[in-house]
Amino acid sequence: MTINMTDRDQLTPNGSSETDSKDPVILVQSFAATGHAVPLTQICQHLVSRGLDCYHLGGTDYREMIEASGATFIPLSGFADTWIRDWLPQHPLGSVDLDIIPSLVKLVAATMPSTLESLRRALVLIREKEPGREVIIMSETGCSGGIMALRLGAPLPEGYSKMPKTIGIGIFPPLWASVDHFDVWSDVPYVPNGNRQINILMAKLARDGLYKESWDIWNYVLEVCSTVEPSESLLGDHAKVIDHCPWDALYACHDKILQMCIPALEYPISDWPPNFAYGGTLPPKKWRTPDFEFPDWFERVRENSARSAVSSNRRKIVAIAQGTLALDWDNVLIPTIVGLAGREDILVVAIICVKGATLDDHLPIPVPDNVIIVDYFPYDPVIEHADVFVSNGSFGVFSHCVAHGVPMVLSGHTEDKIALGMRGEYAGFACNLGKKQQTPEAFAKAVDTVLTDFRYTRRAMELKAAADKFDALGTVERELRALF
Repeated sequence: MTINMTDRDQLTPNGSSETDSKDPVILVQSFAATGHAVPLTQICQHLVSRGLDCYHLGGTDYREMIEASGATFIPLSGFADTWIRDWLPQHPLGSVDLDIIPSLVKLVAATMPSTLESLRRALVLIREKEPGREVIIMSETGCSGGIMALRLGAPLPEGYSKMPKTIGIGIFPPLWASVDHFDVWSDVPYVPNGNRQINILMAKLARDGLYKESWDIWNYVLEVCSTVEPSESLLGDHAKVIDHCPWDALYACHDKILQMCIPALEYPISDWPPNFAYGGTLPPKKWRTPDFEFPDWFERVRENSARSAVSSNRRKIVAIAQGTLALDWDNVLIPTIVGLAGREDILVVAIICVKGATLDDHLPIPVPDNVIIVDYFPYDPVIEHADVFVSNGSFGVFSHCVAHGVPMVLSGHTEDKIALGMRGEYAGFACNLGKKQQTPEAFAKAVDTVLTDFRYTRRAMELKAAADKFDALGTVERELRALF
């Protein structure tokens, strides 16, 4: 079901009538991007299955997926919904270490007014539909600008005398100024027992230089949103210890923030904000719907997997994908295909992640016999058969591989990709080729390294076992109910 912002006569969640439930209504919100909407929808589906009434404030492109979760869909409005079309072409996200975080801060700032307005209108709508019931907001971190503004004194929506409780969901590497590690999503490795004074100095230099423009834009937009308190007020005493990036307030603004990975995938930071906890790595999604039909090419994958693992006719399956935003296919897709072309021992499944796209005008060689190129397909069915996954390192595919126990080859230089390459290497289940553009030979060598060095597969399986034990969906539900 969809509720438009102007609707005043729709049913309550999941088509039910007025309910006597004493549980709060859950308003889930996600940024209008695939890697953000998918994990929040997965969590929402679990909450609905557990009997909670959920609304989901999300991008209009994800309406069908959100409604299939059982939640009532409320569309984002304005720039918050159309930023990929209307903002990204003129403001590409940073692709060099020091440009990445400032460019993401500017994106959140650009969408903050419409995110705030969308949130306010959704809360008013829910109050009208669900009079007398408490509302708790579950928001992925990148979509938390509206929550932050309300925390800083922006006018509450009509019908609310106090700010609803909120729980944040971190679905990319955490950004938090720490005395233990100065992390700007670069390729600076984590050093145990590093020099804290150097980290504090680096944070100070970043505040006065790298982040100065970001802070100016951030504070101006907060004024536009009618806040009355400075963003730094959310950071507490920790702001007296170390200078922060504007982004850090998106973590501090929640009653609880859950980083959606197991602890082994993150650096052991000692000064996380007091509301921080690990939420665990999300399990494989329930992608198999009753009407799902496998494409013809998938039979090659299944036939190969059906062969004995020691059979000379069984090929190793290498999956490749770059996600939906990093569309420079010369980064990972094409060089990996070229590097593994013609290999009798390998079957490649390359997912372009753009519906209707082809590599016909990009691939410098004819499509090799051992390569299957797909425009768009769910990751999980392929990962279930894969021996290694090659990627630029989106948090989604990173988490998928951990959930399935599949080792990785990583090489990315945009958004959070450098940081994920570093964390995959730190966790021991990925061969990280770094941020520099790699040759076909380098990708082929890295694939062979992961396939022949059993330590990668063993570590991937250890992480899978840890993720299974952590029970991410159960953890999220438990932390959410603790706010009731």
